[in-house]
Amino acid sequence: MNEKYDLTIIGGGSAGLVLAVAGAKLGKKTALVEKHRIGGDCLWTGCVPSKALLKAAKVANYTRNAEKYGITTTETKPEWQKVIEYVQSTQHVIEAEHDNPERFREMGVDVIFGNGHFESRDTFVVQDSENEQTRTLKSKKFVITTGSRPLAPSIPGLESCAYLDSENVWELEELPQRLLVVGAGPIGIELGQAFHRLGAEVTIAQRSGRILTKEDIDVSERMLNYLTSEGIDVRLNTNIAKVEKQKDGVKVSFSGLQNISTIDNQEQVFDKILIAAGRTPNVEGLGLEKIGVQIQKNGIVVNGQLQTHVKNIYAAGDVIGHYLFTHVAAFQAQLLVRNFLLPFSKKINYSVVPWTTFCDPEVARCGLTEAEARDKYGDVDVFILDQADVDRAVAEGETHGFSKVIASKWKGKILGVHLVGVNAGEVIHEYVLAMQEGIPLRKLSGMIHVYPTYSSSVWRVAAKWLSEGTLVRTLRRLIGAG
Repeated sequence: MNEKYDLTIIGGGSAGLVLAVAGAKLGKKTALVEKHRIGGDCLWTGCVPSKALLKAAKVANYTRNAEKYGITTTETKPEWQKVIEYVQSTQHVIEAEHDNPERFREMGVDVIFGNGHFESRDTFVVQDSENEQTRTLKSKKFVITTGSRPLAPSIPGLESCAYLDSENVWELEELPQRLLVVGAGPIGIELGQAFHRLGAEVTIAQRSGRILTKEDIDVSERMLNYLTSEGIDVRLNTNIAKVEKQKDGVKVSFSGLQNISTIDNQEQVFDKILIAAGRTPNVEGLGLEKIGVQIQKNGIVVNGQLQTHVKNIYAAGDVIGHYLFTHVAAFQAQLLVRNFLLPFSKKINYSVVPWTTFCDPEVARCGLTEAEARDKYGDVDVFILDQADVDRAVAEGETHGFSKVIASKWKGKILGVHLVGVNAGEVIHEYVLAMQEGIPLRKLSGMIHVYPTYSSSVWRVAAKWLSEGTLVRTLRRLIGAG
């Protein structure tokens, strides 16, 4: 028996849930198909558990350094099992309040658990695991939001050593004492620092010559200094030649070794290896090729309206491979809702996309790096404010970091923002709004900011445009004011 829908969503992560809520509230007959559990990677293996773990690690670090604040404590060792219980408790709260399948069913969404595939361009067949039956879904529109999963590099012996990744690391029953993290992107840096602060000896191996390669080079260099000063062993320009499982752990052979710390071993034994070296889209088994949906290495091919080569099938989130962030997936879903409802389809606009790496201190970015800005615009103004010049940071002993803003020479148009510091992921949003609405630094400098806050750094940077910007300096020379 065929079941008919206006909208069928395949994948219950961030984009899928936004679409499901919108479809139901707008009176569209909506189905949401999810093979495992509602919430996607963000809730179960990504944003939520990692941020909970990072908070526990930060508390452990505060306790360890409490004397800095004049507080004497008897340091206690973090208990891994209790840390994981805390992490899981945060997930269950969010699941119960926001991502409970019954909540969506009460809205009118037909939530179906099970694997499925396309039989044709308007037909999706799913094996309903709750009701143990095959269901054939006919739909006017489909949106594929199946997400992505960790990608393991090709390393001889890796498959035999029960390696960790961002999905199964949450199943660890005890803290590994010697941990090798492969990859120094956001996931590797976040988890590597957290495990180090919770008591593990952490080594991070990175193939390229710097960490956080998508960030401005000043950010990468500053964060490298912070991590190594904490005692994390960061190895740049380093490949893993092979791994061998042994009784006492996993022996790792390195090649092309450039070690930042004092240890210099071509071979080393670790208790666990954590792979954080990229992701791949979840497209297998959906039958996309046979119905004409094109797929490339990084994901499903879509146009500016997020439409595939099959006009009634769309895709959003990690599965299209543009920006692998929960907030971008939700942004894409919002565009789809708008286009489904209103005439004159609007194209997705990625000109202002912020993101944050939630290490300590946090790293936040929006717009161009300095190198990218100079390549595109030639001469630009660059304003830098050290976090030690932010009074709130001084008061709280959180002076690691800086703000770096790249702007056009004459008008002070913001081209790129790079923040390193406590609450950088919160402070960035004032800049994001300014960039999206075309508000120059001149206007930010005239806005009252509460003192003392971390956001006052925005005012301080904007004020630099009035004293150091190309336009102001040129005018001073012209009138002979220095």
